[in-house]
Amino acid sequence: MKTKQYFFTFLALIIFANGAYSANVDTVLTRSNAMKKDIKAAIVKPNGYSSEKKYPVLYLLHGAGGKFSDWLNATPDKGAVKQLSDRHNIIVVCPDGGVTSWYFDSPQDPTYRYETYVVTELVSYIDSHYSTIKDRTGRAITGLSMGGHGGLYLGFRHQDIYGACGSMSGGVDIRPFPENWDLAKRLGKYSEYPER
Repeated sequence: MKTKQYFFTFLALIIFANGAYSANVDTVLTRSNAMKKDIKAAIVKPNGYSSEKKYPVLYLLHGAGGKFSDWLNATPDKGAVKQLSDRHNIIVVCPDGGVTSWYFDSPQDPTYRYETYVVTELVSYIDSHYSTIKDRTGRAITGLSMGGHGGLYLGFRHQDIYGACGSMSGGVDIRPFPENWDLAKRLGKYSEYPER
């Protein structure tokens, strides 16, 4: 009898621990008119999300070679982003930034306009489809590696959109690597366009 009681207690603890963070994830297709294509994004809504309340939004950018679902699937704790959403009662937006966009509007390749997409088109989509704080006081942006570059680059350039920005292991000084990670494809050759 005691063994059965311990088993059910243990089972209840597992269920409670796994259900303690129950944020919901929407995978959406967003339109970029600037790039003339649809782009996926994962939207993590905190447990108890309600259209009656306004939520702050964290834009969380992936690294080079990644995709929109990396933050949900490739982290050691696959529930980390959901926990972040629940713990801080925020919406987390994980957009697809292309394999090596660097979150620039490329002066070399008009099919890469990820600055316009993330700052204008995506923010507009999120604010019109979710219950958000619709100004810079309710928005932050950060990311990993290439996404860390994007977090600072976009945050500094668009302080009217984002009230906070950050970088995790960000590739923030790209000058020593002009031939790596498709930088020349996005910005042109460093020898020809050092100002870029």
